[in-house]
Amino acid sequence: MGRGRHARRARVPFAVPAGFLVALTVGVLAWRLLEERAGRAGGAARPARPTATLTRRPSPGPSPPAATPSPSPTPGPINTAFPGLTTFRGNATRTYYGEGPVPRRPVVLWRYPPEGSMCMRSTAGGETKLWCGTGWTGQPNVIEHPDGTLEVRFGAYDGRYHFLDGRTGEPLGPDLATGDLAKGSATSDPDGYPLYYAGSRDDLFRIVALDREAPTVLWTLDGETSVPDPVWNDDWDGAALVVDDHLFVGGENSWFYAVRLHRGYDRRGRVRVRPEVVAAVPGFDDELLRALGDTDVSIEGSVAFHDGVVYFANSGGLVQGWDVSDVLAGGDRVRRVFRFWVGDDVDATVVIDEEGFLYVAAELQ
Repeated sequence: MGRGRHARRARVPFAVPAGFLVALTVGVLAWRLLEERAGRAGGAARPARPTATLTRRPSPGPSPPAATPSPSPTPGPINTAFPGLTTFRGNATRTYYGEGPVPRRPVVLWRYPPEGSMCMRSTAGGETKLWCGTGWTGQPNVIEHPDGTLEVRFGAYDGRYHFLDGRTGEPLGPDLATGDLAKGSATSDPDGYPLYYAGSRDDLFRIVALDREAPTVLWTLDGETSVPDPVWNDDWDGAALVVDDHLFVGGENSWFYAVRLHRGYDRRGRVRVRPEVVAAVPGFDDELLRALGDTDVSIEGSVAFHDGVVYFANSGGLVQGWDVSDVLAGGDRVRRVFRFWVGDDVDATVVIDEEGFLYVAAELQ
């Protein structure tokens, strides 16, 4: 079936160099955290070809002030209760890229795995091949625990999420195995709950408890069955955003979800959640599909948040803003308040500056 200029292209797998990039990124972050501590001491994708059930396009309207200002759109990391990096580009506006100073001559502290590569056979576009390394986007989380442990968390093309000691590269515990490539960026809970939010090409977005002997899946969201009209694919590439006990995420099925987490602890002191999908809306509309002539409209980037509105883009070039103020206030209503078509594929995450301006990067596909 012809798909024209929007034909899906297989992701180029990154082999051993990706391991180096992860190590280098972690090395810089580890170097910074170690310096701070020293200072204190001293003083499978199956591309869908559905006939989309077109939905009525919402009418844009003005956005009221946010019900809650948290998290604030500043360059700092989203988490303030503990040091570290908990999500892609660090914060709600996706503007945090680290802090200096950085070493003038970075060195690789360790390599994982010590020998070989992180590989798995997976099928894309009807072709099965070996994928190695880390993928789109694959940014690790770095968490400094109260006991001084520096933990690095990331997914890889071996279909697993790994939890390593940031100083040595040694595993801190068992991996979390999924059914296909774990190539997106995951999110660690920014409020200190031992929870990890991560997707996989096996269709499932997972909420994982990290306070057991092994990572334990508490809840899953299926990209294929959770909505009436999944479009294009069922993978999860973007990092979820957690705001005031709510999770916001977009999938390659081109739907945007708002999930009320109901985080807490059980009588045994173990973390628990009672997730409730309070809103799920399509990331496409009739006008976009008519303009494209196909259904290549997956959400590949991480959602961003500013002043009560969540922003994201899709592979069809549609940038949207959905007001989630009512959800954050305990309701279940979301309203689209922004629509702009850039004309071609937007895989990169939307970035928002302190004045609310959006920065959007498109590619000519």
